[in-house]
Amino acid sequence: MCGAYGFSVKDAREVYERFDISGRLFEFSPRYNTRPGAMLPVVYMSADGVQIKNMYWTFLPSWAKEKRLKFSTSNARDDRLMESIYKVAVPHQRCIIPATHFFEPDRVHFPKPQQAPWYCFKLKGQEIMGIAGLYNDWTDPNTNEKLSTYTIITTKPNAVVGRYHEREPAMLQNRHDEKQWLNPDITEPEQVLSLLKSYPPEQMESWRAPDAARNPRNDYPDLIKPVGN
Repeated sequence: MCGAYGFSVKDAREVYERFDISGRLFEFSPRYNTRPGAMLPVVYMSADGVQIKNMYWTFLPSWAKEKRLKFSTSNARDDRLMESIYKVAVPHQRCIIPATHFFEPDRVHFPKPQQAPWYCFKLKGQEIMGIAGLYNDWTDPNTNEKLSTYTIITTKPNAVVGRYHEREPAMLQNRHDEKQWLNPDITEPEQVLSLLKSYPPEQMESWRAPDAARNPRNDYPDLIKPVGN
């Protein structure tokens, strides 16, 4: 799973240029340690082209009666998308979550319930990664509040992430795949699912993160510095 990530670019124009976005965020600030339940930038396709807006990190299906579900929807496994609540979102509600890094606990050497050290993962030579996701516009039946919500898709880990964890966020591998992921003309599940692959390990790096990264209240640059540096 992916339960924590960051989007720490200093200038929102970097993401606008990176994804050829025509819209703009109303507000933006770098984030280093975000968790489910936060409002975070998400890229999606509309009739007016590629847009970006803050969405709620926890997918809420249209039938949900409240924000709190009895099961987690912050992540969606790629091998179960067509057998779950996400199936209806696959054809037309795909999105990209821009990120600069993500964290995973070492569950290979420290199985639950042990407290595990955390590792930070990043792309080599690229500031921004595009993570595949699905979104849904939810309406609270009690207040009529409208809320855009999303989930991060996970896939099998590559050799870098697999040293510590059994899943990795499904990072789209190049600009072509990102455009295809947002392409509204691509609706067949076979075409969509073929874009979800483990990221090439030689293009990634990782390091031990400070223990402070485990605390969701912490959100500052030193959380992504390697331990000992």
